Amino acid sequence: MFKSTITSLFFMAFVLSTAQAQVNHVVIAALYGGGSNAGALYTNDFIELYNPTGKPISLANYSVQYSGATSYTWQAQPINNTIPAGGFLLIQLAGNGTVGVPLPTADVIGSMNLSATTGKVALVDTVNTLFGSGIGDSTVVDLVGFGPTASGYQTNPGPTLTSKKCLVRIGGGCSTSGDNSVDFIASNSFVPQNAASPVSLCGGLPVSLVSFNAVWSNKGVLLHWKTNLEVNLSNFIIEKSNNAINFFPIGTVLAKKLNVGSNYSYSDPSTTIKKVYYRLKMIDINTSISYSALVEIKGSNIVSNKITLSPNPVTNTLTIDHAKAVAGATITITSDDGKIVVQQKIAIGSTQTSINTSGYSKAIYFISYRNNGVNTVKEFEK
Repeated sequence: MFKSTITSLFFMAFVLSTAQAQVNHVVIAALYGGGSNAGALYTNDFIELYNPTGKPISLANYSVQYSGATSYTWQAQPINNTIPAGGFLLIQLAGNGTVGVPLPTADVIGSMNLSATTGKVALVDTVNTLFGSGIGDSTVVDLVGFGPTASGYQTNPGPTLTSKKCLVRIGGGCSTSGDNSVDFIASNSFVPQNAASPVSLCGGLPVSLVSFNAVWSNKGVLLHWKTNLEVNLSNFIIEKSNNAINFFPIGTVLAKKLNVGSNYSYSDPSTTIKKVYYRLKMIDINTSISYSALVEIKGSNIVSNKITLSPNPVTNTLTIDHAKAVAGATITITSDDGKIVVQQKIAIGSTQTSINTSGYSKAIYFISYRNNGVNTVKEFEK
C-alpha cells in the first residue's frame, strides 16, 4: 500500500530537480517521542495523521503502532475516528505533562511511549499488533522509520530525533517519494495540528497538473508548469521554502481558464546555491485552495553563460546567440515534459547556432547551452 517512488529529472548539469508524488491515502504527517524528557519540546509524545485526499476516510478498526528501532514487537493504539478530506488527527501519547509546551487538544489519547531518538511507527488498517519490521506487511498503510538503526522504513530511515525535534513530513503531508530519508526532516519549530485545524486539500480543486518543473536559468530559477484542465480556477500563488515546511509566497500568476489546459512559467531571481523547494497554491473562484506536489532544486553555481533567442515565439528557425563555444559545447532542446527533442554539438569558436523547428508541435520548450562547464537554460515557445 506504499506509494511508489516517482522522480522527475529535468536537467543534470549544475542542477538536480525532483518532484514528489502526490499521496492518495492517510499518512503519518509527524511524530515526536521526547515528551516531558529533559529539554522537551512538548509535554507528550504524539503522532499526527493527515488525509491528503478529497474525501473523508474512516479509520474505524485502524491503529497506529510503535516498535523500538531493532525490536520486532509492536504496541498498538486503536483509532475509531473519521478523518475529513484535507483534515488532521492528533494522537497524544506518553508524557507526564511537566516539561515542554502542552499539545493542542488531542483527538485520540493513548499511552505508548515513543523513543525520543530512533524507532518505527506504522499506520495499520487493523487493531491486531504487527510482528516483524513492518516492511511488506499488507495491513500497513504507512510506515515510518527514524534513526539509522530503525529496522522498518520506506527505502531508507528518516533522520535521528532528539527531545527538541519532531519528525515532520515535508510539503505539509501532500507529497511523497517513498523514501523516509527524503520525505521527512527533523524540525524544532513544528506545531502539531488536530481535527479542529483548518483543512488543507491536496489536488482537491478541478485543475489537473500535467507537470511542474524547476531549472536554473540565467535569470535565476525558472519554474514551469502545465495543466490539462482548469475549471473555475482563479490563480496560482508560487510559494517557496528552505525547509519544505514553512512556505512563503513569492508571486502570483493568473489562470488562463482554458478547458484544454495551459502552459505557465515564473522566474524567481534568487541567487541562492542552497537547496530550495517550490509548490503551487491553486485557488478557484470560490477561494477554495489546493496545493501541488513539491519541486526541489539545488545547484552549485548560478549560470553566467548568457544566451539570446530569436524569434520567440518561433515558427521555422530558432537562432541562438551565445558565448564563443569551446570544445565539447552542446545545445539541448527539451520539451515541457522533460523529453529531449534535439541534442547537438556546437562548432568550436561559434557564437551563433540555428535550429530548424518547423516540425515541432506548438508548446513550450527549454533550450540548454552547455559551454566551458557552465549550463544556461532558457525557454521558448513554438
